[in-house]
Amino acid sequence: MIERPDYFSKLLAFKDQESIKVITGVRRSGKSTLLLMWKDYLEREETNSDVIYLNFEHPATFHLHDGASLLDYLKAKVQRKRVYFLFDEIQIVSGWQKYVNGLRLAYNCDIYLAG
Repeated sequence: MIERPDYFSKLLAFKDQESIKVITGVRRSGKSTLLLMWKDYLEREETNSDVIYLNFEHPATFHLHDGASLLDYLKAKVQRKRVYFLFDEIQIVSGWQKYVNGLRLAYNCDIYLAG
């Protein structure tokens, strides 16, 4: 993986702030790679928190492409008081805006989106 210290430091600057962080860019520009690097960092540094990463283009997530299924899945996954949600290609999920905002309100969480 190519390290992206400038972009990584920007994520770090907004870590644990209430706003939803969105990584944007042209296709094949490294958004997913940056999100995976961020996941690895959080798993190392935030050992008392859940880190949940989902790539909605991966076949393992095809059953989560409607919001209700996604919420049910996440309820079963969240075990700790603090959770980091990292969603790649979230726009594939029907009504994703409503569900992401609902997660923000329902959980003590930090949310990162790429796509």
